[in-house]
Amino acid sequence: MTLNDFLNHLAWIFKGYEALIVLWFLITQFPKYRWSLFYARHHTLNSLPLHELHSCFMTALCYLLFHLYSSEIDNFIIRQLSTVDGQIKLFYLTAMINQFLFLLTLFSLHRFKGCFFSKTARVNLYTTLALMALLFMQLVARGYFDYHELGMVYVFGGWACNIISVSALSIYPIRQTLGYFQKRSVA
Repeated sequence: MTLNDFLNHLAWIFKGYEALIVLWFLITQFPKYRWSLFYARHHTLNSLPLHELHSCFMTALCYLLFHLYSSEIDNFIIRQLSTVDGQIKLFYLTAMINQFLFLLTLFSLHRFKGCFFSKTARVNLYTTLALMALLFMQLVARGYFDYHELGMVYVFGGWACNIISVSALSIYPIRQTLGYFQKRSVA
């Protein structure tokens, strides 16, 4: 098994975990908030815990959808292009555009709903900016200067960004679940 195969399998494990986070929101919060979980606006978000809930849910859902979408686009580009030079440039440029679209979508949803940015959303925005910087570095180095020695910096930096983002997505569900069990053990 090569490093790329291992990282590809690990990426699918991360996507499964991200889907579990979104599923946690749907199982635990949807019965209480119903469709307002998706459609609540700033006039119905009357407390900071509601802002945090909606912000974390939007962030988890957007992260999962864009992670699934961008990985399929990346695999398509790698399989379809015949020239390596064009493949490298298009791969990194498309990945940067996908990350920018994630930023734009997340920011727009927060502004549209009138929701404050939770710590989870901010961490995801910052790690996405760091990942975009790594993608730009690779685009310039590999695509234009044919310099391939920064590959491990990109791999470890990209995985560090993903691990930090998924860890930030995990904090709210873990905290709420622990609070639920503590409340039940007291009662």
